[in-house]
Amino acid sequence: MDYASSGVDIDSEAEAVSSLIGSLSNSMRRKGQKGAPVPLPGGFGGIVEFGDSCLALATDGVGSKLQIANELGRLEGVGIDCIAMNVNDLICVGAEPLAFVDYIATPETDASVHAILGASLSEGCNRARVTLAGGETATLPGIVRELDLSGTALGWFPQGEAITGENLEVGDLLIGLPSSGIHSNGYTLVRAILSKIGASLWEPAPFDTYHPNRDVERFPEAEGEIGLGEVLLNPTRIYVDPMIDLISQCREGDGPCQLSDIRAIAHITGGGLSNLLRLHESLGWHIDSPLPVHPEFRWLAENGPVNSKEMHRTFNMGMGMVVAVSNDSADSVLRWISDRIEGAKIVGSVTDRGRLVTHVDSSVMFDSY
Repeated sequence: MDYASSGVDIDSEAEAVSSLIGSLSNSMRRKGQKGAPVPLPGGFGGIVEFGDSCLALATDGVGSKLQIANELGRLEGVGIDCIAMNVNDLICVGAEPLAFVDYIATPETDASVHAILGASLSEGCNRARVTLAGGETATLPGIVRELDLSGTALGWFPQGEAITGENLEVGDLLIGLPSSGIHSNGYTLVRAILSKIGASLWEPAPFDTYHPNRDVERFPEAEGEIGLGEVLLNPTRIYVDPMIDLISQCREGDGPCQLSDIRAIAHITGGGLSNLLRLHESLGWHIDSPLPVHPEFRWLAENGPVNSKEMHRTFNMGMGMVVAVSNDSADSVLRWISDRIEGAKIVGSVTDRGRLVTHVDSSVMFDSY
């Protein structure tokens, strides 16, 4: 099985996005004006000028993970997911997330459901250290059949201090930060596999859920064995802590390296490792020591079956973020990060073998995003 046959074609999505961008009119704001666009090819967020600062914006949703949450009636983690998908993108351009607004679309109004979502969004804001600055709820019977959730995050950084990848060099090292599980990408394929094998979300997970670098957040009042639904709905890890502290300390001169030593940051979302290709036009990436893969990924691959390349293109495979740093600073940055997040390690390096992502598993190779 693959992502395309289950309903999501990544190549077609990329073509559609390119068509959309090509049809957009130019911004009315011009360089030097507040709100003027700041070019960032391949970046994970949109940037605009704001005096001596820049503002960064990211927008995203929870995707079809919500269909599993709706089926189970467990929405406690989806607000965290929504905020995570946005603020993690802002981190990749060096922006400190400041505020978030949500958009909830529902076929009918239910105060109890909104209370659960509100609590989840509040917890997500606490983890991301942002203000929930507002939002919108739309009741849309006939348009939406079940609850949907998306949002937009606002971030800030000093003008001229974006992290773009343009200063990447051959030999720079890649530090991988562990994910908490599937995060919020690839669930169309997940649901197709569940349907194919008839797996029950309510039953205990049919595999050992232990992973050294994450805990499964249990549903309220849950007892006994960890359920398959709990594993699949484990909230997306938010990397504001420690990444924003790392970036801030390096800007101020009291971090483990200079800001210029942090070459690039990639959020490993839809597209998997191919996201790395967004960060440079000619250099490549080699993963020679990947992070441990979560047991749910192995279970999905076996039951699809899904080949290794497709798994690494659809899912994060245990690594939710990659930080490219100069070779000279890698050890000090890794020590700093490891004091704050368990399981981070050097997973690879930047190469001069063309604009490719290669992997210790020779079947995993990407030349396009």
